[in-house]
Amino acid sequence: MADRPTRSLSELRRLAPYLKRYKGMIVWGLIFITISNVSSTTIPRIVGAAVDGFKAGTFTGTEHILQPIIFILLLTIGSGLGMFATRRTIIVMSRRVEEDLRNDFLAALQRQDQAFYHDRSTGSLLAHFTNDIQSVRAFIGPAIMYTANTVTVFLFALSWMMIISPVLTLAIVVPIPFIAWATYTLGRKIHQRYHTVQEQYEMVTTHAQEAFSGIRVVRAYDREDEESSRFNEHSTEYYRKGLSLARVQAFMMPSMTVLFNLSYIVVLGVGGWLIIGSSFTVGDLTQFFIYLNQMIWPIGAIGWVTGMIQRGAASMGRLGVILDSTPSIADSPQTNHQITQLQGEITFDHVTLQYPSGTSPALRDVSFHVPVGGSLGILGPVGSGKSSIMNLIPRLFDATSGTVSLDGHDVRTIPLDVLRSIIAVVPQESFLFSETIAENIRFGRPTASEDAVHTAAERAQIAGDIQRLPNGYDTVVGERGVTLSGGQKQRTALARALACEPAILILDDALSAVDTHTEARIVEGLTAVMQHRTTIIIAHRISTLQHCDTIIVLQDGVVTEQGHHDALLELGGHYAETYQRQLLEEQLS
Repeated sequence: MADRPTRSLSELRRLAPYLKRYKGMIVWGLIFITISNVSSTTIPRIVGAAVDGFKAGTFTGTEHILQPIIFILLLTIGSGLGMFATRRTIIVMSRRVEEDLRNDFLAALQRQDQAFYHDRSTGSLLAHFTNDIQSVRAFIGPAIMYTANTVTVFLFALSWMMIISPVLTLAIVVPIPFIAWATYTLGRKIHQRYHTVQEQYEMVTTHAQEAFSGIRVVRAYDREDEESSRFNEHSTEYYRKGLSLARVQAFMMPSMTVLFNLSYIVVLGVGGWLIIGSSFTVGDLTQFFIYLNQMIWPIGAIGWVTGMIQRGAASMGRLGVILDSTPSIADSPQTNHQITQLQGEITFDHVTLQYPSGTSPALRDVSFHVPVGGSLGILGPVGSGKSSIMNLIPRLFDATSGTVSLDGHDVRTIPLDVLRSIIAVVPQESFLFSETIAENIRFGRPTASEDAVHTAAERAQIAGDIQRLPNGYDTVVGERGVTLSGGQKQRTALARALACEPAILILDDALSAVDTHTEARIVEGLTAVMQHRTTIIIAHRISTLQHCDTIIVLQDGVVTEQGHHDALLELGGHYAETYQRQLLEEQLS
């Protein structure tokens, strides 16, 4: 535990680049807070002089009374304006840093590869976006402002107090070492407990997100009570850990106040003794009490600020793990940035793929070639490696051995933005955004015209369904397209891919949720589309694949059959058996 303060400082140093962007605002904020505290700490001097003047009887006229009142009023206005300007600079700066941090965090998530998301839940990422970034902002804004306020108040107040009476000033700083010790001890406990609170908050948000996302499954299996019970367990544990943190935080300020209030006893005792000795005046004693009152909030803020610093450090450390995460799939020194356009020729040359978490290769020594404008069909049972081929083309994963090439270029040398801009993928599980159907179709190509959207919908055989919806293309589909059927979602996702006008179109069992008649119409509509672009179709139905130029059959990651439809039927292997079985099923249905 001894290295906690060092770790906290190291975690907070990550904020240095953000603070440098707004160093001008920070400097002005420190200037304004200095002006504010110079004004406020000058007021006790005027009050003390006035008290001594009244006691000595030197204030005999109205002008003697008005003069200190006017000075105090002007200094109060100056102190208030200085604090207002401080908030307008430092607090605004903290909001801008928060915006930058959110943008950088989002950018870090966007550049990660698929493996990154295999180990993290949506709930944990939401916890970073909410609690962690908010805790960092609280450190950057209020913590910096109140720390500067505490330092300047102490500096100016103690300076005036030393001028008045060095002996009494030295006497009242006795509690300060105890305050420092208490702050260090409690701050370390706050850091530890806040870390466990944030981890538990991740569990709460993760469970809530999964339960609501899968609400239809929860209701279908009548699991509402069980899910509610689990959520209550996570929430109760979060409450318990939060209460444990609150107990430590609640003890911080009272302990600071008790230690600080000992100074009142010292001032009264030592100050009274000095007055009796005629080396001290009632006005001087009054000034000391006012200065002590001015320092009550800064002293109390030490504990509060320490808590914010500890929470900010813990949160920045958690954010830093993601901000510093380097994706394994990224542009590298071997990337050829002169490649700006691709036609869509695909070559797999003895490709083997072993996933990091896999026990055996997903693909083994796979080779095939698809010319520009050609089509490739892929057939195989579940787990045979069909989707692995799809993952390698847009470089979601890199081949363990062998080469995947586009237009003769190894995909690892092609800039990622160029590579993925010419590829459109329609996965089996279609994801739609909670937007209108038109916006979902236009997602991959925001500039697509209304005619282009309608044409894509017609080719995907979804136009008729859209026209029957209440608001047509302006109908909001709900979260994940909940208002549409499975087949409608797949066809909408297909329209989205077609609207992109990609050089390479990949359909990963994208017609599994539609009936055979609709499938036939979609395949017919795709015929014209496929003539102008390279197409890869992964499917379980041979009727979807039989018009492809080349078809490969995968089993356990190995290409066992390859050729066009007629040649594979003549071969009499797995492809022919599957075809005969599906024909029989069709006749019996």
